[in-house]
Amino acid sequence: MDHLNYPIVIYPCDEGGFVAEVPALKGCLAQGETLAETLEELAIVKQLWLETAQKNGKTLPNVNHAIEKVKTLSLSGSA
Repeated sequence: MDHLNYPIVIYPCDEGGFVAEVPALKGCLAQGETLAETLEELAIVKQLWLETAQKNGKTLPNVNHAIEKVKTLSLSGSA
């Protein structure tokens, strides 16, 4: 499952630190004081999300579709 490279979105928190999420995996997000800490936490959360989905027989979102969706969102946000 490590080969599933879903795009992530990272943004700063008003109170400090960062939040990172995997938009294709509903509810898959992490928060940390530093960018490195946030990304480490997200890697753990993503792995747990994927393992849980697999155990429950859930179909995983298509990675290429997820990438295109994030590209579309980022392009529309920069206009």
